[in-house]
Amino acid sequence: MSALASLQGEAAVQMKKPNESWRTWHVLRAANEERRRRERLPGAQPPLETKSAGLQAPDAKPRLPRPPADVPTPKMEIKRGSRRKPFLYIRPPANFSLRANYEQVASFFTHLRYQIYRDKIPTELPRAVAFEAFKHASPSAALVLAAELYRWQQFLGKKLRIIRHSLWDPGIDALFRSLGLFDFLETPDMPVVRAQPQHPQLQMLKYRTDTDVVGAKCDDLLEHLAEISGPIHADNFIYDGLIEALKNSKQHAYSEPDVWFGVPAGTWFMSGSYDRSSKSLTAAVYDMGVGIPHTLPRATIWEGVRGILTTITSSVGGKSDDAQMIMAAMEYGRTRTMIQGRGNGLPTMMRILDHHRGYLRIISGTGEAIYDSLTGRISTTNHRVALGGTLIEWSITK
Repeated sequence: MSALASLQGEAAVQMKKPNESWRTWHVLRAANEERRRRERLPGAQPPLETKSAGLQAPDAKPRLPRPPADVPTPKMEIKRGSRRKPFLYIRPPANFSLRANYEQVASFFTHLRYQIYRDKIPTELPRAVAFEAFKHASPSAALVLAAELYRWQQFLGKKLRIIRHSLWDPGIDALFRSLGLFDFLETPDMPVVRAQPQHPQLQMLKYRTDTDVVGAKCDDLLEHLAEISGPIHADNFIYDGLIEALKNSKQHAYSEPDVWFGVPAGTWFMSGSYDRSSKSLTAAVYDMGVGIPHTLPRATIWEGVRGILTTITSSVGGKSDDAQMIMAAMEYGRTRTMIQGRGNGLPTMMRILDHHRGYLRIISGTGEAIYDSLTGRISTTNHRVALGGTLIEWSITK
């Protein structure tokens, strides 16, 4: 028994004997722990280089408020991703459409931002989006998601990676691929093609982002819209709509210096689609600014809007809100006989749309307003949850 115990003891000593890999691992671990300790010291400087070329780490971490208690909380669960690494997955609604499921989609974005940009403790798990939960996604909601993923990358200073791609719905994979999501984010682990386009009748304009609003860029956008739809018989409408939507982002959306946007001032995001069956061309522009209702009182058209706003609020009763602010701005554009130059945003877009069959849809703050050129009426909705920016979507039918 004693000889056996002696042999077992020698075997145990041999098993515990450190090798070169073991020593290297501990040296690297000690170095990383020392680096993290120094970064947590008061007055520590951020690292000079980021982990990915082309991205800049933020100068300061934003502190976003906790979502209100009455805002529905998306499901969150811990699962393992690549290399068996655990993540806290934020699960989006299966029907990812701002028209059919606005409150759940907007609530998802509210909680996603809070989970990403709030102050965290070092032991927390990294966050991820459970893309396998998507069963349907509208192009406009997908545009907002692409913009949020873009800002997330800017905040981290490195590229996001795809996790659990094999579990994605094939139709969702085809939709985001046709919109150019992986190219737009420059995803380092591009997945292989495994699905056919979900809607062969739907042609997509791939995601674009910029901070400039110049004629050359809008000419390029117009050419790409014509590529997916064929000859456009309302070039002026599309061109002027692009100019006004992009100028709104450039001049007004990022006007508050003390608000953290996470992207350079004037940043806009755009995508478009053409439905061959209905011959409808749709374009959408999104920005992460403070919203139209917040900037409207400082706009040059405010005096005219204020009179219309008084009429609207007296007819509906009660205090004015975001939807009524947007509606008043749209009504002002319809009642003007002349608009001097550009820069008036919504009024210009409204006057252009009056001569075509289509609609203009605006979501900003907690308000939503839709103008139908066929009926000449504006419908409004006041939501409980803000989208977190301004989405302008307009459509024209050939």
